[in-house]
Amino acid sequence: MLPSWVGVVSAISLALIALAALVAAGGIVAAALGVRGAVKTLKGFAGPAIADVRQLIGSIKTEADALVGASRDVRQRIVRAADAAEDRLTDLDTLAAVMQQELEETALDAAATMRDVRRGLSVWRWSRKLLKGKKRR
Repeated sequence: MLPSWVGVVSAISLALIALAALVAAGGIVAAALGVRGAVKTLKGFAGPAIADVRQLIGSIKTEADALVGASRDVRQRIVRAADAAEDRLTDLDTLAAVMQQELEETALDAAATMRDVRRGLSVWRWSRKLLKGKKRR
């Protein structure tokens, strides 16, 4: 059998192990409470900063929405201006076609008038020669 002192030593060592476990548990609880306090302090310091960041994000979102709206407005104005310019160019093309047709008709009329004037002048000269010729006889 075992000597009697083995039981006593085992009991003392078991008590020391239990005491060490209790001390370690106490240390862990103290550390957890310290971390909890540090987190509360950190939240106290970071809370206003987080609120400021949230407000800044809201402001940025508002500005971005306004910028998108302005960009949409500018794009619509550009599209309307391009459509108006296209309409004006179409009107100008139509006007140029009408002007060309009118100028061609005017040129033809002027050429016909010049031909008639030349013919009239030649008839007049011929009749003048004819009349001069009769006076001499």
